[in-house]
Amino acid sequence: METADRKKVLIVDDEEDMIWSLQKNLPNDNLQVAILTASSGNEALAILQKTEVDLIITDIKMPGISGIDLLIAARKACPGIAVIVMTAYPSAESKNEVMENGGLCFIEKPFDINQMRCTIRQALHQGSSFEGKVSGLQLTDIIQVNRLSQASTALRIRADGAEGTLYFSEGSIVHATCGDLEGEEAFYRIINFKGGQIEAFFPPTLPETTIDTPVDVLLLKGTMMADEQEQADRHQADGGTADGTGGGPPGVAGGPAAMDFFAKEYGMDELKQLLTEFTGISGVNTACLVGRDGFLLESIALSGVDTEMIGAIASSGFGASEAMGNQLQKGGMSMTMVEYENGPVMLSPVGSEAFLVIIADKDANLGMIRLKIKKHVREIEEKAGV
Repeated sequence: METADRKKVLIVDDEEDMIWSLQKNLPNDNLQVAILTASSGNEALAILQKTEVDLIITDIKMPGISGIDLLIAARKACPGIAVIVMTAYPSAESKNEVMENGGLCFIEKPFDINQMRCTIRQALHQGSSFEGKVSGLQLTDIIQVNRLSQASTALRIRADGAEGTLYFSEGSIVHATCGDLEGEEAFYRIINFKGGQIEAFFPPTLPETTIDTPVDVLLLKGTMMADEQEQADRHQADGGTADGTGGGPPGVAGGPAAMDFFAKEYGMDELKQLLTEFTGISGVNTACLVGRDGFLLESIALSGVDTEMIGAIASSGFGASEAMGNQLQKGGMSMTMVEYENGPVMLSPVGSEAFLVIIADKDANLGMIRLKIKKHVREIEEKAGV
């Protein structure tokens, strides 16, 4: 597609990291757009006077004209323009103000780049439903897009002769149906569909709430239970029997035992859930919280690496980086990164007794990792008590 034929997306943010990250990572084979950038609302308005833009992605808090002021001015000048508003400091008041003034959706920083791409594709094709296979995206990706955009909508999913529906209210899954199943049991059946068709629609009214579990927790549970089912299937294929299916969602091994295990290992561990914010970024395979003495405090390692070893090795690198900053009179260290052939390792202090280790692949979104560290480091410090 020629550049002139591509739809134009204007990114407005006073943070250079965010502009650089989106400009570099948004366009791909499935999202061929022309990116324009502005570091302030005034600069964005000047661009809009000279250039026809299809979509604006803007931060709320900026010097001078705020993102909401820009939204109002842009919608007045170009009534049909789509506007996505981002913020690292969400509130019900700001969300309502965005929606009341015609904003398309309200997204909390940091966000996953694949989910942002999906939101942009939907924004650039308003009025058309996405029925049929969605190339390059899983059902979980679309669920996360609805969560991030705080959508109130529904998804109808058909696969292998089965059909299920997920209902969202302001980004949260509040109800699910699949055959005779309702609530979380229906959700876990749907999340294990293989392929199929997805249709988005707006129900006249939302059904009664049957699910109050956060979306991230639902997805983690679903993943764990699917893994357990695969192990049971392999056991049966080898001549054994699948145990523990009674009482759980039909077709999912484990039942109450799996749910109890999750509650102990994941559901009640807020620190571990915070670390999954990093491993949820495409290309990040490990997130560890390590004491300054090198002992591992907590970790999430999607690739199954030896996190105890990581803690011991990283402590020396962290200490050396901190000492170098002291010798050069650069003040306290906020973050350090070592780039290797197969990807970077990032270290950031957490309180006075620990530091965060992020291990990523070479194509990982470094800007997004930095944003998440800035956003969550204080919360990690509080949860870990360091």
